[in-house]
Amino acid sequence: MKKNSISISDLMPFVILFAMCVIFGISTHGALFTGTNMKNLFNQSLATMIAGLGMVFVSSMGGTDITHGSLLALATVIGFIGADKMGILMFIPLTLLVGALSGLLMGIVTAKFKVPSFMASLALLIAYRAFVNLLLKSKSYSFFDQLSFFDNFQFELIAVIILIILAIYVFQYTPFGMYVRGIGENENAMEHAGINVVKIKIIAFVISGVMASLAGIFLSARVGGTNNTLGSGFEMKVMMAMFIGGIPVEGGMGSKIHKLIIGAPTIILLENGLVLSGVDGNVTQLIRGIVLLAAIYVTSRINEKFRYGMKKSTKLSTD
Repeated sequence: MKKNSISISDLMPFVILFAMCVIFGISTHGALFTGTNMKNLFNQSLATMIAGLGMVFVSSMGGTDITHGSLLALATVIGFIGADKMGILMFIPLTLLVGALSGLLMGIVTAKFKVPSFMASLALLIAYRAFVNLLLKSKSYSFFDQLSFFDNFQFELIAVIILIILAIYVFQYTPFGMYVRGIGENENAMEHAGINVVKIKIIAFVISGVMASLAGIFLSARVGGTNNTLGSGFEMKVMMAMFIGGIPVEGGMGSKIHKLIIGAPTIILLENGLVLSGVDGNVTQLIRGIVLLAAIYVTSRINEKFRYGMKKSTKLSTD
């Protein structure tokens, strides 16, 4: 039971992606698979994937971090302002620092003060966007020519491969990765086992914040700078990428990096395929919502059966 449930859960993201490729390949008469469009799909999914590599550490604990869209805007704005005053070399460290500090704040508020992560991140989402508007007003910044390699396909490909390898190693093969998934399974059990849950949660949120700000660097490079609307709705795209990839909402051991890696291009493929098929924009939003609900439902049912099978097999072995 355990083996079959795991295999079904792991295969679902691939099945969904394959089904969409077939459907949109037919509806767009092959336009989906042109070289230009495939490169466009990669460029559009890059920032989502990078931010998701951080968010998965939070979601695997059963937490939520919806600050990403506003955070990447705030981080890049502060990075641009700092670079203007102190030199271009300050852009990247300042941008990443803002992400780390945001993650630290989120971790402390949720882990130490027990504020639900959804409410805390929602409050910060609003506050960060207001801060961006306050800093920019009607101004915008253009991306630096010296850092144009962030919008280079070869560099993006190498960077995302390295980030994926590091994320998989930390998430799957280190005690920290096991702890964040263990917290999602049973936080009380982890505390009783002597694990410093507060520390683990704070680190997970810091990782999420840093990866969001890093995604902001790549996104601002792609769009050519930053402005008041940069990253609007981005956090929902990241969450959809995780859930459509089969990462359970409640976290736990069912959270796996490969599901995000498949989920990120899948959600972009859904949007791109609908546009190429000539579907009205309003209908596109409706379809996205329906697909997300269906993905969450299927994932929940699979994980429910998996946990039932685990309990049943444990009971039989005990008897």
